[in-house]
Amino acid sequence: MSIKPNLALLLLPLMAFAQNRPSVPANRPTIGVALEGGGAKGLAHIGVLQWFEDHHIPVDYIAGTSMGGLIAGLYATGRRPAEIQQMVSEINWDEVLAGQTPYLDLSFRRKEDLRAYPNYLELGLRHGVALPSGLTSGQSVSLLIDRYVLPYSYPRSFDELPIPFRCVATDLVSGQAEVFSSGSIASALRATMSIPGVFAPVKVRDKIYADGGLLNNLPTDVVKKMGPDIVIGVHLSVGPSDPKQLRNMFQIAGASTGVMIDANVLRGMELADLLLTIDVAGFGTLDFSRVDQIIPKGADAAQAKAAMLERLRLSDDNWNRHLAARDSRRATAVPVATFIEVEGADKSLANDINKKLDVHAGRPVDTKQLEADLTELVGVGRFDSLTYTLAKRNNNETGLLITAEEKSYAPPTLKPGFEVDGADPDDVGFTLGSRLTFLDVGGYRSEIRTDIAFGSKYKIAIEYYHPFTPLSRWFIAPQISAARTPLNLYSNSMILADYKLSTAEGGVDIGYGFNRFSELRIGYRAGYLDATRRIGSPLLPQVSGRTGATQIRYALDHLDNPIIPRSGTAILSDAQWVDTNPGALAGFPAAELVGMAFRAISKPGSVYGIAAGGSTFGHSETGIPPFALGGPSRLAAYGLNEFLINQYFYFRLGYLHRLTTLPPFLGSGVYLEGHYELAKPYGRLNGGHLPNDGVLGLVTQTLLGPITIGGSIGDHGNRKWFFQLGRVF
Repeated sequence: MSIKPNLALLLLPLMAFAQNRPSVPANRPTIGVALEGGGAKGLAHIGVLQWFEDHHIPVDYIAGTSMGGLIAGLYATGRRPAEIQQMVSEINWDEVLAGQTPYLDLSFRRKEDLRAYPNYLELGLRHGVALPSGLTSGQSVSLLIDRYVLPYSYPRSFDELPIPFRCVATDLVSGQAEVFSSGSIASALRATMSIPGVFAPVKVRDKIYADGGLLNNLPTDVVKKMGPDIVIGVHLSVGPSDPKQLRNMFQIAGASTGVMIDANVLRGMELADLLLTIDVAGFGTLDFSRVDQIIPKGADAAQAKAAMLERLRLSDDNWNRHLAARDSRRATAVPVATFIEVEGADKSLANDINKKLDVHAGRPVDTKQLEADLTELVGVGRFDSLTYTLAKRNNNETGLLITAEEKSYAPPTLKPGFEVDGADPDDVGFTLGSRLTFLDVGGYRSEIRTDIAFGSKYKIAIEYYHPFTPLSRWFIAPQISAARTPLNLYSNSMILADYKLSTAEGGVDIGYGFNRFSELRIGYRAGYLDATRRIGSPLLPQVSGRTGATQIRYALDHLDNPIIPRSGTAILSDAQWVDTNPGALAGFPAAELVGMAFRAISKPGSVYGIAAGGSTFGHSETGIPPFALGGPSRLAAYGLNEFLINQYFYFRLGYLHRLTTLPPFLGSGVYLEGHYELAKPYGRLNGGHLPNDGVLGLVTQTLLGPITIGGSIGDHGNRKWFFQLGRVF
């Protein structure tokens, strides 16, 4: 291996005279570059290409696999290394690898799903119980690719690009490597980037493509077949595995796959005339957040071989001519889209997508707005991805072709939920729940949503959500439910009795969805309530009877995350006229308003505030009071629902600090959380005048939901430690 680079460079004059290509001066050899795959480690290739440009080293042919394929493809279309670096730096890789559409882009109902079940688990039931085909569908990366290669939309030979290009993927059906040399460059880049288990495979007719690194991770053989005089291989070296890092099944599986890939990389290294080895030891496949540290490693590797590479350097005049020739083949203009066409979805869904996107017809393509609209459609929950490109009709009209990739495993979907309530460590509650959702029942966007829970709490609730028309913001939503929950009665922080609260009710809402962030509902509910005393003095009352209320609810959710927000605001409001309630002497009004705001003040830290209030407006004989305080969510130093009240104010000021991150398949991070909270309950017999406390704890956002462990110290000697799996805010 050490002799081959020197031999190739000694033969440069002979090779130069033997070759005479019209696009390359006869007095220099042509150069082909092969970029190895490696996930985030492959970002170092940007540093190599930047060094080449800084030192006037021309690239006449280029190929790559996985991340190497993406970098090579973008460079081949005329993008400069600095442009590519800016592009990858602006990507929110945490969102890309989270496995879900960004929370802000979800439809309002899918936001409700995550608020009710704060985890990212989802099972499909279309063909039996099935998991998604990847950690993420790759929608964010797909849209990025579509945007940057849009001028190259029409199928073509990749030899017609500013730099002739190839990339490699693995056909999972045939088990063979597939070298993309023509067709849709966007599809080729998505295919080579489909890291198994991370990004969902790409389906093209009867083929299913995954990352090409499985069979050819350093495609020097592919470059050699393109015809260059010199093949430069760019290898990513991670060094030997650390035995201390092979302790769990994920680490062992990753190392096993790495051994398999290394075998084909050795073959690629042997075929290179000149090998650049980038030291990326210490970086992982998913370390995209370390892009600023990884890219310079490529420049360091090129600099280490500067003595050899400088022999390939062009003079300033020849370099400028090379760039001019390359730029002359670059496509930049994007024509007006005169039509919208949808493929990959059934006729009714395609028609509805077309109506949503019709605003884009007859005008230049606004990629920012188009991508926002496509992401919003994906956020409804029916599709894995929606991508776009340009297409021509027989009359030579140019339009937008939207390719829909429906979820192969859903709908219907089953979203599991887990709740461990350790507000009182001596009496821990556990509830297992799930949400079953059937989409497009009775029309596009109509759905049946069923919640089931059992354990410490029992519940079944069914809602049918039906927009007046497929794209209407108005909807009707009838629902029925039955539940049984425990309720403790306190006096001065001492439990007096343990009640079982059973309810059954039905109702209907008329609502209006303003956008994917806010919704207004007006409706009526009627049912039956029974509060049965299980433990406690027989002198304490038991109540039962009919319930009925007219209700107006408004919700606004601009938070960036439903579980542990870092920025954004949310408002929840509920106003109702209760016409009957067990124990109430007459009808009464009730209203509650909750507002919260989060703001990031540093990369790991954010501050937040929560304010809430509720009132029955002077009505005291309301039966079971409608509001409660106490427990980890509100006044953690007190017992769960210790204050049953008809009026209250509540305030909290807190700080969140991310201590570390978790692998994407396990969760997202570990946070230190601290806050001070103060409340003013009215019209109660138990507790202090202004209950308040300070809370400090750890919150871990895991695959199953957020786990909280903390302690609190409050007024009047109240103090508790607690733990819970479930909601944090």
